[in-house]
Amino acid sequence: TLHEPLMPNSKIYISNLNKIVTETLLKNHFAEYGEITEIHLPRDKKSQQTKGYAFITFAEGSAALIALEQNGKPFLEKEITVEIAKEKRAKK
Repeated sequence: TLHEPLMPNSKIYISNLNKIVTETLLKNHFAEYGEITEIHLPRDKKSQQTKGYAFITFAEGSAALIALEQNGKPFLEKEITVEIAKEKRAKK
């Protein structure tokens, strides 16, 4: 297998999101930082309400780092928390 060079993680974790958030709103807000390859916006199975957090994966790790400037900024009338997503540790 090819070993990829250790790049900065290109996925960000956003929390304290307004319940009215959609994938489209997230994409429009964060696309200025770079090409987005994936948006994961978990919803409650019963209510279909968003759970208040999301993951956005960029094509480039550098875009994720720049997107961190949104941390603490208002988005849909709530101050959001933006951080580099932590990789889930593989269970042994």
